Amino acid sequence: MGIYDREYYRGETHGAGWLTGLAPACKLIIVVNVVVFFLTKPLEQSGLLFDVMANSDAIFLKGHVWQLLTAPFVHKEVFHLLWNMLFLWVVGREMEAFYGTRDFVVLYLSAAVLSTLGWAAVDLALGNHNQMLGASGAIMAVVVIYAMYYPHREILLFFVLPVQMWLLVAIFVCYDAWQLLTMRPSEVAVASHLSGAAYGYLFKHFDLRWSRISWRRMTRPRLRVISPEPREKPTARPTGPTWSPNPAAGMKPSTTAVLPEEQLDARLDEVLAKIAREGRSGLTDEENRVLQEASRRARNRRSDRI
Repeated sequence: MGIYDREYYRGETHGAGWLTGLAPACKLIIVVNVVVFFLTKPLEQSGLLFDVMANSDAIFLKGHVWQLLTAPFVHKEVFHLLWNMLFLWVVGREMEAFYGTRDFVVLYLSAAVLSTLGWAAVDLALGNHNQMLGASGAIMAVVVIYAMYYPHREILLFFVLPVQMWLLVAIFVCYDAWQLLTMRPSEVAVASHLSGAAYGYLFKHFDLRWSRISWRRMTRPRLRVISPEPREKPTARPTGPTWSPNPAAGMKPSTTAVLPEEQLDARLDEVLAKIAREGRSGLTDEENRVLQEASRRARNRRSDRI
C-alpha cells in the first residue's frame, strides 16, 4: 500500500454531505443498491430486470457480460438487501479506511464481477440455468480480507451472539461448500459466495491492490540503494571529560530518513501488520520512527500540492 494512501495521513474528503467524510465509497455503494432496489418493480414490469440479473446462458452463450457487474447491485427482497448492506458497512468502512477509497472501489467491483463469473461457470457446468442477483459474493470477499487482518475481532451475529471473525468466515465457507458439494437445492448462490471468498483470500495473500499493480506504478523508476564506501576507523580519543559543540554528535543516526519510498513502504507494511497483531504499544523506537518519517513525507507532499 502506498504510504500516502494510509489512513494515518490521508485526509478525509471535505464537506458535510453524507457521501463525504468517512468511507464515501461504502456509502455510495449502499445508496446505489437501495436505489436499484426501489427500481426493481418498474424494471420487472418493463421486462428489463432479466437483462440486469445474471444468467449463465446469457453470459457465456449470448455475450451479456454486463450482467457480471449489474447483478451484484440488484436485490428483490428487503431482508436480503438489509443483511448485505449491514455487513458491507460493518467491515467495508474499515477496509476502505485501510486500503484507501480508490483501491477499495477496485476491490469491490472486481470481487463483484469475479464472484458472479464463478457462479455463472458453476451454474452452466451443472446445467441448472438459474438466475442470480445480490451483492453477497462481493461482500464475502471483503469479509474474508477483514477476517485475515483481524481474525479475533468479535461481531454480534444477529445482534446477540458474539463470534470471532475467523470462526464466522469458517462457518460461512464450510456451509456453502457443503451445499455445493452435496448439490442440495438452494435459492442461495453458494458458488458466488465461495468465489468471492477465494478472491478475497488471493487479494490479501498476493496484495492485488490496484495502486501496487497498476501499469503506472510498475513503470515508475525505482531508486537503487547504494552502499556507502567504508570509512577509515577513527583514531582513539584521549580519555577524560571532553566537550562537543554538537550534543547529538555521538548519537547513532537514524537510517529511516534516508530510505527511498519503496523501502519505506515495505517497512511500513511490516509495522502496520505488527500494530494489527500486538497494538501500538509493542512498537520499537525504530518502528515508531518509520511511522513518523512516513507521516512527515506525507505532510510535505500535501504541502507541495497546495
